[in-house]
Amino acid sequence: MDDQALPAGTGPAGTGPAGDDPAGDDQKVAAARVGAPGTGDPRVDAALRQLDRLPGLPVGEHAPVFERLHAELTEVLGDTDPESAGTSG
Repeated sequence: MDDQALPAGTGPAGTGPAGDDPAGDDQKVAAARVGAPGTGDPRVDAALRQLDRLPGLPVGEHAPVFERLHAELTEVLGDTDPESAGTSG
């Protein structure tokens, strides 16, 4: 095992300055969203607000939020351009 110290802020979670407060990173992300400009489409804005719930949820519960968000954004895209909804390419 290499005993060489890692640069400050690069250690695994909970082992150094970058990992001292993993919840702090989630709070920073949520704070950044608060000041985020709207997209111009209220349905997209409402869907994106679901991301604000992530910091309060265990990581294991993030996937259903992302799946719901994806479904809602896909629906909005389908309403905008029915021919491109659900296609890749």
